[in-house]
Amino acid sequence: MQSITLLKLIAFASVIGQCASQNSNVAKQIDDYRKQCVELSDVSVDSAIKVHSGQVIENPDWSTKRYVQCFFQKMQFMDENGVMLKDAVVEFFSRIQDESRAKAMVENCDIQKENPLDTAYAVLVCYQGNKN
Repeated sequence: MQSITLLKLIAFASVIGQCASQNSNVAKQIDDYRKQCVELSDVSVDSAIKVHSGQVIENPDWSTKRYVQCFFQKMQFMDENGVMLKDAVVEFFSRIQDESRAKAMVENCDIQKENPLDTAYAVLVCYQGNKN
């Protein structure tokens, strides 16, 4: 059973490294944040892989939402009150796409739900739908 979990973690690490391949320091930092958030949220590795591969999870559980919130906070995309820090998100996504597209995505996804967990997940789904 532990070998299966290890194989899933290895697969997870390879998937998550793709996002920021332009800068190895940023990629390592993102990888570290993802690993920390897996542990903090107790999310399943399968759910974490789905989140970072762009798959929408219908009716995500608490741990999946907590994972996304944790990751957003580690990346300084969201503050401790669940408010998205738009300038930080634009700055990050401007590294991988045109700044005007990054700004439009952030504005299109200006979502505030009743709690930080729901906000984080709703924003993620919106970002995934508006990234291209």
